[in-house]
Amino acid sequence: MTAITFETVLTQAQQLAPSERARLIGVLAQDLAQPTTARPAEISLEERRARIRAFSGKYRGSLSSVDEFLAAKREESV
Repeated sequence: MTAITFETVLTQAQQLAPSERARLIGVLAQDLAQPTTARPAEISLEERRARIRAFSGKYRGSLSSVDEFLAAKREESV
């Protein structure tokens, strides 16, 4: 699994043709000009805990890109 980083997106944006880059900037500016959505309704502490438990259970055992990177570095140093 490859993580998409800001640097990756920025590199790809820099490789666009000038007209495509201008279009991208226009779309981003238009999106940023939209009013932000209202703050989500506050949820109870119990609901937050339940959501966190569900999330951590679902992704238990999966490695983050940082974990994958550190594992690769450990293998290189051996």
